[in-house]
Amino acid sequence: MASKSSRTVSAYLASALQNPSAMGLAVFLVLIVVNVALQPALFTRDILTSNLMSFTPLVFAALAQGIIILSGSVDMSIGAVMSFYTIVCASTMSDTNVWWVVLLGLAISIGIGGFNGLLIGTLRLPPFITTFATSGIVLGVTILIMPVPGGYVPRFFYKIYRSAFLGIIPMPLAFLLAGILVWAVISRTVFYRHLYAIGGAEKSAYASGIRVRRVRFLAHLFAGFFVGLAGMCLLMLTAAGEYRSGMAYSLNSIAAVVIGGIAMSGGRGNIWGAIIGALILGLLNNILFFANIPSFYQNFFRGIIVILSLSLGALTRLRELRTQL
Repeated sequence: MASKSSRTVSAYLASALQNPSAMGLAVFLVLIVVNVALQPALFTRDILTSNLMSFTPLVFAALAQGIIILSGSVDMSIGAVMSFYTIVCASTMSDTNVWWVVLLGLAISIGIGGFNGLLIGTLRLPPFITTFATSGIVLGVTILIMPVPGGYVPRFFYKIYRSAFLGIIPMPLAFLLAGILVWAVISRTVFYRHLYAIGGAEKSAYASGIRVRRVRFLAHLFAGFFVGLAGMCLLMLTAAGEYRSGMAYSLNSIAAVVIGGIAMSGGRGNIWGAIIGALILGLLNNILFFANIPSFYQNFFRGIIVILSLSLGALTRLRELRTQL
């Protein structure tokens, strides 16, 4: 009986490890327990809202990066575009044009995503170098417009981010649910299936008739939408324009995607993993803060988690190859 139970547990663990997001989910649950131990009021309304306010920009950035990496590409300009969003809005907002400016920032983010998609998908330029160059261009324009933090963000606008939808749901969570709903609609399209196909095996996808360039262009275009949402949340969080405010999000979004089990080679993983990865990084920062650990250790622990996640992914793929042989 004991032997049978042991085999059952082993089979269950082996099956769980084949799920790309399994390790991320396990780490997420452990970090929640540790957070509650250090911060017993974690799930009270005020603390939960405060945490979600900080986590939401990264979650949206991870959603954007996840879409792109699933297609076999990568985007190093996400942070710069988020900063650009805050600068554009803070430099043009008034009490009467808030929502038009928000839409303008969103349109610009989508446009930059489309520009990256055009260069990478249509002209077939290397994604890393291309988006790194785009990041430099966007950052340069951002500094030119507003070299020091400032601008004007109406009080009623950034107060929305600190309120509750229908008096119940924290507004950052409502934004996240709306974004996830948009992704749920996208996931039911042919584009979604083609996204995985070109990320997993581009040549095979092309041979089967999938328009690889078009799919990759759309991936960057949709990602631009989520980057715009990330920039909007960042603006509501900081209530100012700042060219450095989004710079950390490019690498952090990649880290979140990897931690969540999405393969850097593309075609493997899911967007839920990207969301979990972003929440893990947020919870990790909380733990370091409440444990009085210096902030410069954040990169150290984040690096360890990323390496462990990559190692688990490599071991899982190696196990699958051995099974096929």
